[in-house]
Order: sequence, then C-alpha cells, then structure tokens
Amino acid sequence: MAARAEILRTTAVAAEEKTKTEKKKKKGGFTVVNALQIATVIFLLLYMEIAVDTGRVSKIFLAAPSSIVKEFLKIAGNGTLLPHLLITLSEVLTGYLIAAFVGIIFGFLWTLFPKLEEYMSIFCSAIMAIPKVAILPLLILWFGIGFQSKVVLIFLFSVFQVLYNTVTGAKQTKQAYLKVARVFEASRFQTVIKVMIPAALPSMFNGLRLAAATATTGVVFAEMQAAKKGLGFLLSEAQNLLNTPRMFVIIILVTLISVTFVKLIAGIEYTVCHRWSRV
Repeated sequence: MAARAEILRTTAVAAEEKTKTEKKKKKGGFTVVNALQIATVIFLLLYMEIAVDTGRVSKIFLAAPSSIVKEFLKIAGNGTLLPHLLITLSEVLTGYLIAAFVGIIFGFLWTLFPKLEEYMSIFCSAIMAIPKVAILPLLILWFGIGFQSKVVLIFLFSVFQVLYNTVTGAKQTKQAYLKVARVFEASRFQTVIKVMIPAALPSMFNGLRLAAATATTGVVFAEMQAAKKGLGFLLSEAQNLLNTPRMFVIIILVTLISVTFVKLIAGIEYTVCHRWSRV
C-alpha cells in the first residue's frame, strides 16, 4: 500500500509539473496568432506606404509610415515635442491621482455608511450624466485655459469609474469574512484594511485601468478645445495646417501613452494582489 501511495504521489507531482510547463510555454511562446498579428501590421504599413507614394490616396488623407517617422524625428529633434509631452503627462497624472484617491476613499465610505451613498448618489449620477463637451467652457471660465481646467476635466472623466468599481468590489465582500471580523471584535478601521480592501482589489483595479485609459483621452480632448500647450494642442495645430504626418505622430504617441499607462496599472495590480493573496 505504501509503495502504491508513493507511486500515485509521484505521478500527481509529475502531472502538476507538466501542466505548469505547458502553461509557461503557452504564456511565453510565439504562436501562430502572434505571427498573423505581425503580418497584418506589416501589410497595413506597406499598403499605406505604397498607396501614398503612388498617389492612390492623397497625402492630405493618409500619411506614409516613412513620413510619419521623419516627422517624429523632426519634432523630437528640434525640441517641439518634449515640452508639450511633459505638459500633457503632468495634467494626466495630477488629475488621475486625485480621481483615484477620491474615488477609493468615497467608495469605502459609501460602503461603510449607506446613508452617505443614498445622499450622494443622486448628485454623482447627475454630474456623471453631464456631457463633458458642455461643461468644458464652464471649466475654462472658472479655472482658466491652463493647467487647472484640464486637471478638473480629467478628474471628472476618471473619478466615477474608480468610485463605482470600488463600491461594487467592497459590497461583494463575503459575509463570512465580515462575521469572522465581528467575532474577533475588529474595529471598523481594521475591517476595512484587513477584510474589505483585499476583497475589493480586483474590482477597484478594474476601475483604475478604465480611468487610466479615459484620462489620456480626456486631456487630449480638452487640449484640442482650448489650450496653448500639450499634445492635444499640437494635434489641433497639425489639423489646421493639414500636416497629416504630424497628426499621425500625435495619435500614435497618445495611444502608446494610454496603453503604457494601463499596463502599468495592471502590473501594480498583479504585485499588490499577489501580495494580498499570500497574506
């Protein structure tokens, strides 16, 4: 019997190791889908280059990849790009961090004090429903055309996604965990830190990822409408001058910033959630 048990244990361990190895291969290996994705991108770039060079598509409507690269090197080399990039990043980070802090704090306050949620929810719903296009002129009137109005707009773009995802995650805390906290006479603060926050982390980070994407979109939109600096201002200026390569440069750059921002939040999520899972 002992020998048989040992054989079964060894077989189970081997099967587990094999499963882990296969998962690693699937995760890190180069697949047919990856090859098709790369081939699709190469095909689109070649088509754009040929279509513009041969005159099938006007240079006003489409930019060849080579001209996009030249334009990027030009504005990056002569110092045009960097000041506008730094302005946009500072506006995004400031507005986003304020939105994340306020959204998370009020998310847990709403969960702990249902009457507070009942009181504030109607006002938050009303503010959330206001079109940002309509409120931007008021923000410019109240906070000026510069940094502050952009930060407020980014805050409005982002805060409600963080808030409602945090509330959803906190409310999904299993009642069994809350009962255990009450049995051990945990304070309200200890219940939030030790029980509710770990339970709400996945939903909360989902809101932070969504807010990270919309924050970049919001700042570019605001800068295109009213600004003297920033990537949105550069994009609006390129549009007025019919500088299509520069428009593509700014669009690609904004997309890369947004994707990087979301990936950064996802990395923080993995680190934090992995830490909590080991506690």
